[in-house]
Amino acid sequence: MTISIKLAGYQPHGSLLSQTLKLFSDFLKKHFSHTVSIKFSNNIMDLGYAPGAMPDAIESGKFDIGYIATSYFSKSIPELYIFDLPFTLRNKAQAYRLVDGPFTSMVASQFEKKTQLKLLNIWEYGYRHFTNDSHPIRRPIDCQNLPIRTLLNELHPIMFKTLGFEPVTLQVDEFLKQLKAGKKIAQENALTNYYNFGIHEFHHHITLSSHLLGMAILICKRELFENWPMEIQEIVTAAALHATLEQRKIATIEEEVVLQNLSPDVYKIHKLTDEEKSLFEDALITPTRPYREKIGKATLAMLEE
Repeated sequence: MTISIKLAGYQPHGSLLSQTLKLFSDFLKKHFSHTVSIKFSNNIMDLGYAPGAMPDAIESGKFDIGYIATSYFSKSIPELYIFDLPFTLRNKAQAYRLVDGPFTSMVASQFEKKTQLKLLNIWEYGYRHFTNDSHPIRRPIDCQNLPIRTLLNELHPIMFKTLGFEPVTLQVDEFLKQLKAGKKIAQENALTNYYNFGIHEFHHHITLSSHLLGMAILICKRELFENWPMEIQEIVTAAALHATLEQRKIATIEEEVVLQNLSPDVYKIHKLTDEEKSLFEDALITPTRPYREKIGKATLAMLEE
């Protein structure tokens, strides 16, 4: 009897998360015998699914393993708000220490208690930056009355509204449709997504703000995972770790690769100065304070370990 494992993502082939899912898939193919087949859906939007449908699609069995941004689960698992606090993860090494420590086991336990899903690992997809099609963003005053696409997350609209933006909560497929229809909506995302989703065709102003580090979770239906033979469970777990570690090598150069593809004759790129960044940080202290409380002191302390 052949066991089929259906993998799914929601990004174009070139993106960092798509590359990571392929690392995961290749490891499985290398270590599984002919009794296991791997089916790969690189971008479920091509199949009519919105990215936010990933958890339900996995729980229902349409797919078996897939990734989704941590922000989608922050409300039900508040510890994940740690990735939604602006300017909190000072560098990637700090983020890696966090997810390689007890934090991930703690979050995995919360998934077991609150969902039908199993957390396999946590991936990154790069620092998130502001982009738009009208003017440079250097200070909060530049955000005034500018519509901005936000994730389906409770905190993001609050903090972007505080900065002066007009938040619009949209799935990425809806956002892309609006851009193509001529709507002027700013966004904030990692450069790998900005470029590979084709947003660079519409947004020529880029502010390297690094206000958030994008993180994604690799998830599987827990009942399915537990019913697999132990050998398969072990290989899937090992594949998740392999992809996690290998993607970090790619992530270190991904942003540079994208920036090299953006002609200075077309794109206006501004990196926030320390003074400019402090204006954004100061403005966001008060609205993010309740979410620090939701995360809890013990979890926040893991950032300093």
